[in-house]
Amino acid sequence: MNEEAHIKPTSKLSKIWIIPFLVIIVGGWLIWYQWNNQGPMITIEMKSAAGIDVNKTPIKVRDLNIGQVKKIELKQDLEGVIVHARIDKGAAYLLTDKTQFWVVAPRISFSEVSGLNTLLSGAYIAMSAHDEGIETYHFIAQERPPVTPQGTPGLHLSLKSDDELAYKAGDPIIYKGFKVGEFEDSSFNIEERVVYYDAFIRAPYHKLITQNTRFWNVSGVKLNLESSGVKVETGSLETLLANGITFGIPEGVNSGEQITGNAFFTIYEDQTAAINARFKLAAEYLLLIDETVRGLKVGAPVEYRGIEIGEVRSINAGNVVEGSILEQDFPIPVVISIYPGKVRQDDSEIGLNLVKQTMQKWIAQDLRASLRMGNVLTGGLFVDLKHIKDHKPIPLETINGFDVIPTVSNEFTQLTQKADAILDKINQLPLDKLVGDIGTVITDLSEAAASVKTTADNFDTLVTEIDAEQLNGNLNEVLDDMSTLLQNYTEGGLSKSEIQETMDSLQDTLRSIQPLILQLNQKPNGLIFATGNEADIQPKAQKSGAN
Repeated sequence: MNEEAHIKPTSKLSKIWIIPFLVIIVGGWLIWYQWNNQGPMITIEMKSAAGIDVNKTPIKVRDLNIGQVKKIELKQDLEGVIVHARIDKGAAYLLTDKTQFWVVAPRISFSEVSGLNTLLSGAYIAMSAHDEGIETYHFIAQERPPVTPQGTPGLHLSLKSDDELAYKAGDPIIYKGFKVGEFEDSSFNIEERVVYYDAFIRAPYHKLITQNTRFWNVSGVKLNLESSGVKVETGSLETLLANGITFGIPEGVNSGEQITGNAFFTIYEDQTAAINARFKLAAEYLLLIDETVRGLKVGAPVEYRGIEIGEVRSINAGNVVEGSILEQDFPIPVVISIYPGKVRQDDSEIGLNLVKQTMQKWIAQDLRASLRMGNVLTGGLFVDLKHIKDHKPIPLETINGFDVIPTVSNEFTQLTQKADAILDKINQLPLDKLVGDIGTVITDLSEAAASVKTTADNFDTLVTEIDAEQLNGNLNEVLDDMSTLLQNYTEGGLSKSEIQETMDSLQDTLRSIQPLILQLNQKPNGLIFATGNEADIQPKAQKSGAN
């Protein structure tokens, strides 16, 4: 029996296709989820791509990964590279115009040592966390890490300096030996030829910055040879290795109001310049110096009765007095400034006019200026204003708008002039004749010395030849006879014959020494000067005894 086959149509969609459909759905969901949750792509301009690798170099905020480098390409102008990086969606709100990027790598300098941890892990791109500003996705990386992290409490300042010394980012700001801030950035204004700096003072030291605060340089060691002596200035150990500044309020000035926002200050050369900067007004006067100005410098003090009241403004300025130093008797012009604030007057027009009126009256009477040496070691000079008595009043002279203060010679110059006069008198003496006469005297003295030596030798010979023993014996006999005579006289007197015999004995004794007495009578110096080889006179009288 034949049975017919029943043919059933198969399903158009195989069950096996369920798996691919599920894969597509899951994959699409993952793609959508990834696309929906991924952060924005940003571009960062850098000088070079040293240490940066695609899909390896992370982007960090406070050591937390919030992105990764995805692509690096060269800029069209060949001035650097452009780094494309993906930032996590959770950190996208930090991408503002105030956000900064920089490469963290090992860095060693005088002011810091940083990035040593990247020696093993490799360099990475750091990002500052700042949620204020306008949203942006294109950035220019900083060449070095910012000195002050974003959000650090303190005060930002703007400083300027026209000194030859330049400060770099990271150089310290010192106050009484403590580091209270740092330089952040610098720029040079070509038109003004002035360097401008951005600086930051950390809290709570920012409260020290007031309207009357002054900044000055304390870099390295300064050795100044001033009129007052040798002055050595130095800051902290850190400023010996790197440049640095300090600040303070000049003595006698009130603190003023505290600075709360961005402020502008000038960096002065030293503390003296910073203190003098508070004096805005000054009366200028002209000195015509006939002497040398060696040792006088711009900035040298001007004193009155030992008190500094001003400073030297210029020396031999070409626009002050007509003429040239090549002309004979040309006075060297020196311009000085006198500050009302240094003579206990207000630093205002009223105080300035009072100073001018007083100076005009004094100049017409007896006020004079002189250059004096402040220190023998350095040879530095300063201007001394003093009243000279017994000087006739002179009319006030004005040259090119400057009142002229008459000058007088200082004590050193007067001593020099007296010394020159004495030397001139010495030069007029007949020194050649005096030298000849002195030579003759020296020759005579030499001959006299030789004669004295010969005389001394002859005297020694004469003394040696004298028979001292015989002379002593004769003198003893005379003394014995005198003693016998006196004894007889004491016992009752002597007879005529006894006295006669005694006298005869005395005469015999005198005859024995008569040759010597004759020699002394004829030549008193015979005992000193030799008389040749003559034989000594010997006494020949016979000695007679006493009865």
